Amino acid sequence: MKNVVGKHCARLLPVVVLAAALSACQSQDRLTIVEPGGSPNIQPPVSNAGSNASEERKLTVVEGSRGGTSRELVVNQTHRIPSSNIEAWLSENEVRVTTTKMVKEATETEEPKYAYTTEAVNVSTGERREIKNHEEQHPGEHYVKEDASPDGKYSFIQKWRDKYTADNYMKDLSTGKSVLVKGNNYMEVGGWLNSDTYVLAAGSMSGKGEIRLISTDGSYETISIEDEDVESYNQFGASKGRIYYTDVNQVLKVVEPGQSKPVRLIENVWSFEISPDSEYIAVSTATKTDGEQGSELLIYDAAGRLQGTLIGKGDMISYLSWSPDSSKLAFDVYSENESGMNGVYVFNTASGKVSWMAPYYSSVHPAAHPQYPLNWSPTGKRLGITIEDKEALIATHVIDFK
Repeated sequence: MKNVVGKHCARLLPVVVLAAALSACQSQDRLTIVEPGGSPNIQPPVSNAGSNASEERKLTVVEGSRGGTSRELVVNQTHRIPSSNIEAWLSENEVRVTTTKMVKEATETEEPKYAYTTEAVNVSTGERREIKNHEEQHPGEHYVKEDASPDGKYSFIQKWRDKYTADNYMKDLSTGKSVLVKGNNYMEVGGWLNSDTYVLAAGSMSGKGEIRLISTDGSYETISIEDEDVESYNQFGASKGRIYYTDVNQVLKVVEPGQSKPVRLIENVWSFEISPDSEYIAVSTATKTDGEQGSELLIYDAAGRLQGTLIGKGDMISYLSWSPDSSKLAFDVYSENESGMNGVYVFNTASGKVSWMAPYYSSVHPAAHPQYPLNWSPTGKRLGITIEDKEALIATHVIDFK
């Protein structure tokens, strides 16, 4: 993440004022019913989840979303990859998967035994080829994570040598040349502060570890954040010149490089994901009232302003995943009340609508939930969802969007 504040970003003082007003905005639960193949039907605001099926299994509308046209999210077709979960997209049409097969069923005294292979699968044809000498034969040794800069000119690369240690590189995508970034790290949390600087929470075997502002030439400087409520930066990101993280009290905080004291932004944060273009922050909240668990999904801009209204609501919201072009956000909602929101949904930033994906990946149980993180293809036109499968243990369903 970068250490330069974007010219369009508000300063932190307005953020404090905005944060105080967020609770009032969060009560505007304006939801829209759009079943697959149907058209939006605006309903009155809903105050509680689980009233009836037509009101709660819904696609939601975000008022004031960007884009003057209402662009629908249309599903073209779905592909099924049995017994497999996606590890990575090798191209728009090919995925690397881990295939799981049972070799011995469970007995009264023994657990079942499974065999695992790594394969490349053509999504369209289903053709498979085993990857025999794959790096996963030595778990974590060669795991590579890449994060492209907002302008697409550079990429921050981590090559993990073991479970706790990675070598870091800054790669110039125009020339293909990489420079080593000195210093080890024990965590893989960070992001682009702007197009010139990546911010990395390096972690440590003891304590918080360093926060490094890494320039595109591979050099870096360290900064400190004065916060007694942080033991480690497990959730950490950056957008538009600001650093975001959660503390031990599940409070999302924001700080700018050069300022040591953070600003409290949002309480009861379960998880958050910053869009690749740094324009949006998806926030999943978690609260408990009278013993009942509740979760909401809301979208904020880089300055911490709530965008529109409620996106999702249920007992738990997980697996937040932005498409590479930031045009769509996939997420899973679990609700004990089956008439509530259940299953995987996709939020379209252009139209402000949320589409229910369950009918496209589960004909047996419409509220089946993913067992692995949601996976977008490189263009964001395909989404992989892995669920339990009675015949094949698990199955990945890849949804094609028009």
